Amino acid sequence: MISLALSVRQCDCPLTEASDEYDVAFVTPHWHYDHDRGDLELRILADAADGSALECGLDVVRSHEETIEFELLAKHGRTGRARLTMGTTDVMRTIVDHDGYLTGPFENVDGSERWQVGFDSDAAAEAALAILERRDDDVELRNRRVLDPETVLEDVHADAIGSTVLERSRELTATERETLRLAIDTGYYDVPRSATLGDLADALEVSDAAVSKTLRRAEGKLLEPTVSAVESVLRREPT
Repeated sequence: MISLALSVRQCDCPLTEASDEYDVAFVTPHWHYDHDRGDLELRILADAADGSALECGLDVVRSHEETIEFELLAKHGRTGRARLTMGTTDVMRTIVDHDGYLTGPFENVDGSERWQVGFDSDAAAEAALAILERRDDDVELRNRRVLDPETVLEDVHADAIGSTVLERSRELTATERETLRLAIDTGYYDVPRSATLGDLADALEVSDAAVSKTLRRAEGKLLEPTVSAVESVLRREPT
């Protein structure tokens, strides 16, 4: 499988026009392409600078000539959730015509979309890219990868490690976060160190012992799940 990461500016996409004109961004965690009808159904999450920008952006999507159906599912302040059915854009048609498929959610900010696209062969990917480069739409290839079972599993394991560390990082107290940030910024973890426990204590106006205790608690919350996740990955790798 050939995986392509693309940056796309589509002149015929409702989300592109809305995010280009107003300070609103979209993410589509779910989408479905109907090959028989030739349209794309999306669940979109919108995040805007304020409620006014959200309303204006959604109005652009709702009234766009490529929009077939639009349903606002929820709205709160500057965020919203909606269902959008739209026609096939020129870029999407090129992908589909070369047996390509979407492999991740769209991200649309400042009139530019980030796509994750897959092809089953290198020839299909090359042919699609050749056509996209000749279109009026601005398409940039950001990354190209060949996915096989080994590389896919590496990504899965990396995601697992990241999710585990993120989950535990939410357990950090405000004091622990502040102390860690100060330690990193002042070079406490550099080799050689640019700051000592005494320096951190002076900056925080606490004792050396208090800083040491806070750092040990914070480090334990972050290092234990990290080491455990890495060990789990290493156990899965062939010897």
